[in-house]
Amino acid sequence: MTHARDTHSDIPHSIDVDEVIQYQRELVSSYQTEPDEDDTRGSLARHLSHLGYLLKRRYRKFGFIVDLEQATESYEKAVALLSKNDERRPRYLRDLAECLHRTFRAKDQVEDLNGAIDRLREAIACLSGGNASFDEDETQVARFLAILGGFLVDRYLRLSLIVDLKEASESYEKAVALLSENDERRPLYLRDLAECLHRMFRAKDKVEDLNGAIDRLREAIACLSGGNAPLDEDETQVASLLSLLGSFLVDRYLRLNLIVDLKEATKNYRKALVLLPYNDERRPLYLRDLAESLHRMFRVKDKVEDLNGAIDRLREAIACLSGGNAPLDEDETQVAELLSLLGSFLVDRYLRLSLIVDLKEATKSYRKALVLLPDNDERRPLYLRDLAECLHRTFKAKNQVEDLNGAIDRLREAIACLSGGNAPFDEDETQVARLLNLLGAFLVDRYLRFSLIVDLEEATESYEKAVVLLPDNSERRPQYLRDLAVSLHRMFEAKNQVEDLNAAIDRLREVIACLDEGEILGPLAQDLNVLGDFLILRFWEVGLIVDLEQATESYRKALALLPENDERRPRYLRALAESLHLTSDTKGQIEDLNGAIDRVREALACLSNGIAPSDKGETCISLGFLASFLDARFKCTGERADLDEAIRCRYQAMELDPTKRYSALDNLSNHFFALYLVTRDLSDLERALGFSREALECCPVDDSFSHLQIKRHMASYLEGSDRVEDWEEGLKIRRELVNLTEGKDGHHDYVIDLAQSLHSQWRRDPRQLGPFEEGMKQFRDVLQAVHGPDRIDPLDKLVTSLHNRYEQSNAPEDLEEAITYLRELTALIPDGHVGRARHLSSLAEALRSRFSLFGRVDDIEDALDAAREAVAIARSNHEHHQLVQCLSTLAGCLSHRCIGLRRSDGIEEAIIVWREVVSLSPDNWNALRSLASSILLLGEADAIEEAIILLRKSLTIIPAGHPDKIKSLSALATTALGRCLLSDSNIEYQEEALEICRENVAAHEEFGLGDDYCLAVGCLAEACWINDDHEEAVTRYEQAVAMRYATPHRRFSVTTTWAYRAMQAGHSSSLRANTKALELLDQCLTSTPTIDLQHQFLTKNPSAFASNAAACAIEQEELETAVQVLEQGRALLWSHMRGYRHSIEKLQESNPGLAEEFKGVCQQLEYITVSSRPDLPGMPPIPISTAPYASHGLHFDAKMTKNRQLLEEYERLISEIRQLDGFSNFLQATPFSTLQTAASEGPVILVNVNEHRSDAIILRATETPLLVPLPETLFAMVDTLSARLVVVDLINRDEDRKGVAHQPKKVDMGNILQLLWKSVCQPIALALQEMGHPTGSRVWWCPVGRLNALPLHAAGIYNNKGVLIEGFPDLYVSSYTPTLSSLNASRETAVKGGSEPRLLAVGQSNALPKVGEEFSKLKRLFPRDVLTIQDGEAAETDTVLSHLRDHSWVHFACHGSLDESSPFKSGFVLYDKKLSLRDIMQAKLPNAELAFLAACHSAASESTSKTPDEVLTLAAAMQFCGFRSIVGTLWTMSDSDGPVLAEKFYMHMMRNGLDKMDVRDSAEAVHLATKSMREAGVPLHRWTTFVHLGI
Repeated sequence: MTHARDTHSDIPHSIDVDEVIQYQRELVSSYQTEPDEDDTRGSLARHLSHLGYLLKRRYRKFGFIVDLEQATESYEKAVALLSKNDERRPRYLRDLAECLHRTFRAKDQVEDLNGAIDRLREAIACLSGGNASFDEDETQVARFLAILGGFLVDRYLRLSLIVDLKEASESYEKAVALLSENDERRPLYLRDLAECLHRMFRAKDKVEDLNGAIDRLREAIACLSGGNAPLDEDETQVASLLSLLGSFLVDRYLRLNLIVDLKEATKNYRKALVLLPYNDERRPLYLRDLAESLHRMFRVKDKVEDLNGAIDRLREAIACLSGGNAPLDEDETQVAELLSLLGSFLVDRYLRLSLIVDLKEATKSYRKALVLLPDNDERRPLYLRDLAECLHRTFKAKNQVEDLNGAIDRLREAIACLSGGNAPFDEDETQVARLLNLLGAFLVDRYLRFSLIVDLEEATESYEKAVVLLPDNSERRPQYLRDLAVSLHRMFEAKNQVEDLNAAIDRLREVIACLDEGEILGPLAQDLNVLGDFLILRFWEVGLIVDLEQATESYRKALALLPENDERRPRYLRALAESLHLTSDTKGQIEDLNGAIDRVREALACLSNGIAPSDKGETCISLGFLASFLDARFKCTGERADLDEAIRCRYQAMELDPTKRYSALDNLSNHFFALYLVTRDLSDLERALGFSREALECCPVDDSFSHLQIKRHMASYLEGSDRVEDWEEGLKIRRELVNLTEGKDGHHDYVIDLAQSLHSQWRRDPRQLGPFEEGMKQFRDVLQAVHGPDRIDPLDKLVTSLHNRYEQSNAPEDLEEAITYLRELTALIPDGHVGRARHLSSLAEALRSRFSLFGRVDDIEDALDAAREAVAIARSNHEHHQLVQCLSTLAGCLSHRCIGLRRSDGIEEAIIVWREVVSLSPDNWNALRSLASSILLLGEADAIEEAIILLRKSLTIIPAGHPDKIKSLSALATTALGRCLLSDSNIEYQEEALEICRENVAAHEEFGLGDDYCLAVGCLAEACWINDDHEEAVTRYEQAVAMRYATPHRRFSVTTTWAYRAMQAGHSSSLRANTKALELLDQCLTSTPTIDLQHQFLTKNPSAFASNAAACAIEQEELETAVQVLEQGRALLWSHMRGYRHSIEKLQESNPGLAEEFKGVCQQLEYITVSSRPDLPGMPPIPISTAPYASHGLHFDAKMTKNRQLLEEYERLISEIRQLDGFSNFLQATPFSTLQTAASEGPVILVNVNEHRSDAIILRATETPLLVPLPETLFAMVDTLSARLVVVDLINRDEDRKGVAHQPKKVDMGNILQLLWKSVCQPIALALQEMGHPTGSRVWWCPVGRLNALPLHAAGIYNNKGVLIEGFPDLYVSSYTPTLSSLNASRETAVKGGSEPRLLAVGQSNALPKVGEEFSKLKRLFPRDVLTIQDGEAAETDTVLSHLRDHSWVHFACHGSLDESSPFKSGFVLYDKKLSLRDIMQAKLPNAELAFLAACHSAASESTSKTPDEVLTLAAAMQFCGFRSIVGTLWTMSDSDGPVLAEKFYMHMMRNGLDKMDVRDSAEAVHLATKSMREAGVPLHRWTTFVHLGI
């Protein structure tokens, strides 16, 4: 630190300070208490400052703190007396600051240091303000800035505030800048700046700071070289700076590993030594620094010259100290330290050159160091340890037990030293742990030398003590646990006690848990591999399958961590392959077999690539294993590549081992037959049969087993042939084998083979049921031939086979049969038998699977009964592993019942059972996660807390890198978010959730694909939002929804949350979020194969995305965007279907082939989407069981597969079409310009009712859309009006038609119409009038949501007699349209001008009395050749659909039926059955023009519909299948109104004659017909129900 000279340095040191202080005090006291005149105040200030100086001087001499305090007080008073512009003020402030700084040094109170810093800042400010003469200003500022930098560094060292270090650096930099280039203080200030920057580097780890420090030191050295210091100080200062520069360069080398820094550091150390006098006390230190730098050079470059230099420099340093280059009291300890360091360097040279002389000298150096060190020196245990290790190396080199004994003794002495207090308290235990661990290793070496069990026991005890003493977070803990595990394993091998093996496994697991991702991979891989060995050993000892599974997992992890070129890799691969093979044999799972094949193949590759030494015997064995594994896998998968490789392996193995030729030939025959099945090349079959026959000839007569096996294989080959004679020969061999083995072991297997052979024959020709029946008979014969417990094994195998086939095919019949046999199995096994528990648990699992498939309540109840009994048996038999499995099954069944039935009862029991599973298996992380999931079903805040604890526990248990870890982390993130939503703005919860979500995203980023990553990012977005970081939240939301590898459903879920959050907060991303939600909603529907499931999806995800997006767009004055999003979000199901019926006339002209292909794919997609039939076009019928629910799964799977294939074709074809000239926008999103054409014949009024704002947009043909703001209360009012309308309908329903009794009037239709007029239609009418739309002309309504069901066309004010006083019917003719596109489509295909139609009248006069009268009126109006009537029994569904194809007009007069649960079952009630909405959708009626639907609710959906914007009405269905204009009803119609309305309607349509009838007149016809009803006094609720849709 830089210090300025004392202000009063002119006072002679010889004067008695005490006398001067007394004199100065008397001078001060002679002044008035508060002097008035400036001169007097200035004089007093000078005396006070002088007094402060004297007191400070006496403090430095005697150290009395009171002098320092009084000096501070004097300086403060002096400063207070000076005026602000007094030139002495900066100096007095500096003196005060230095005095406060000394007080801080003495008392360590930060307040004093803060005061010193503040005073210096004030002094600097004074100087900057002109309080000093011009020529002194800059130098004084520089001096003060340097002092300030020193004080700030002191405060940083005290408080660790990085801001102080930053300011100190700035102060030093300013000070340097103010000094002239030749100022002698410049090198000193540069050094201070360099040291400050170095501290910044230490604090922030930014290389820029370290670079700056190095540059400043170089500049300081350059200054000194240029003469910026007195001649006698120059060289020593340069030496000091060079040494410091060397240390900084070493730091940069350690940070960046740049060898150039290490070289320069070494060079600087050398220069520093050259400049330093030989007798300088710093010389030994500089020599040591140079030695350590050279040693580092050796580590990097592996040049012995550097190591030799390091050793020489240390010897020189020791010689210097011996020559007196250090104070006497430090000499011996410094020599001891250098001797110890010399010993370590000599050991390094021994390890490099293997010169025993170095080891001897190292031992000698360590001994000398110990002699020089006091007994209580804290370094003594360390030096003893170094000596012990050196002796141990000597033992390894010379194999003399004396050295090993000496090493053990020295370690024991070191441990005794530490126990006696030779180390600081906080380091004592860790040092003891280290020495104990080393002692254990030395004792193990002695055990391996002499096999004395006492050494092994003491070693194990030492390892255990070391682990206990070591902190949990110590980086050495893994190694200590590893050493203990190996020692315990040796104990097991020596004493054969399983407890030791258990402990060894536990310790190794702790090792793996301790290691993090930053650990060196090699040791972790070795730990995992050894753990696998230990687990396999325990599996053979105890027989727990869990050990086998965990061993396999450990081997996998070990391999994943091992470098590709590691020589251990073949051995690790072999270990994993054997473990997988053993697992495959034990569990029968093909995944294990796949793994075994891959690992053996990889091991062979390693052997052939030279990664490990080639071993002919091992290669032969590995080839045999590989061929066997490949053969087994082929039988499961039929992969040709497996066969080819297996054949090659057998040939190679046969060359290496010519013994047992018949076995090799048999194996080859099996492979060639498999090859034949792939190639169907008869030569392969002949070779397979040839090998088998040769094998039979070579097979010894007494080897009956091999003989039978070879013939068994031959039969398989013959059965696989395409020749009938081969089938017959194979079947003959099967029968022969059954006869040969009758009464012998394995007979049942051959019978099953025969049954399978017969089944294969049936599969070749399904028309021949004989072989199939015989095969079933053979199987039943097996079961009939065995009784009681003997049936258990074949039944068990059959159940396993059925279950495996169900797992692959999801065929419900397999599950049914498996359940049947499982019931028999459980009946065969006596109650309480240990084996019964396993089968009961399997039965419960099977029943639970069927419940998940079909939702049958009986299945889940039976599953629970079976699971409970299994648990009871497992408890009584004390089968721990089985009990855990059975309890898990029970808990799973309970949880599935709660989820599947959406019932809360039973969840408490599920939680109790899961808790028991966890208590029995604490390390079962799946159980912990399942328990947490079950607890969450409670939906309580306390439950969430416990779930979080459980999930955290599972995360600590799951080994690093295990795939289940990310599952628990994801569950924890979701749960933490749920906790935030339940709590009221708990900041701690929110921040914790954010941290967890970030960790979850980081864990997923390694993969970066799929739904899990999308969900993780979505959760992070939610966490950011909850923490009010909306901008990052939106960024994360956008990241999640843009993940193309995630499913649309997952992205849609995330976008839904985004849209909700943004809308509620009024965020600027609201429009983007809702628009994206619409896009993803469309993708979700596209990937859903049936329209029922699409509607189900929409019902489960009711949304207002389009309405919200429109509201946002309107808010931003983007009306065209609002129109587009409203169109995009309405009638999604119809839009999808309409896409499959897109006009391809132009495409046919351009590319007929492509057009036909596209048409065919669209037809199939439409069929799959709409049809409820199980068979699909172009696919054979699916065989189903008699139970309807049993076939549902197969039908759905088939539709899913076909739908996916067709969608791929659909996208491909669209892509090809868009490549054609003029078709670039084919099936693209409809642009606004196209949508605007919907208003070509009159304005279209889009009414958006939204909770945030409500508006009407009037779409005009050529002008921009017109916005009509609507009342803010409209959103709530619409729901109220809808509810009132339902009541009105119920009150006024015709009892004969609906069977609903009249109710007293509570709600008036007039009131509903008046509210609609005032709130909606009147503002719109005014806007229409202002824009000049003529009265009496047409308008089209396109409302949103529940507004669809309200009679906007009839809105107005009516008197109590129903007379219109003011309203919309007197102004305009109204029509409705579900979407703008549907209106455009109807116009594009409409017949221009008038035409003579054919009318089909369909009715049920037998059910509705007035239908007959209605049809009579039609007969009077239409000629017989124009009118076709199908009434009563004649009105059957198929007949009606057939007649619709050649009638352009249709008139329905029958009951309309709404199905709330499934709108596609809504329809017209005809004579035989309902003509459903689904039936109408499937109809293709290219000539259709007008549909008059005189049926209830024909133009409305159910009032309680969750998807009102889908417009799933009979009228919309008629429009979809081709009708351009439709007359329908919004609610119940009166039977008596049918004839009246029909007559008025058709008379208007025919006013110009039959040949000039135009469907475009239908809207006016309805308008006039209802007007006549109104004028005739018909009640409001009756005439207002009639509406017009379409053109």
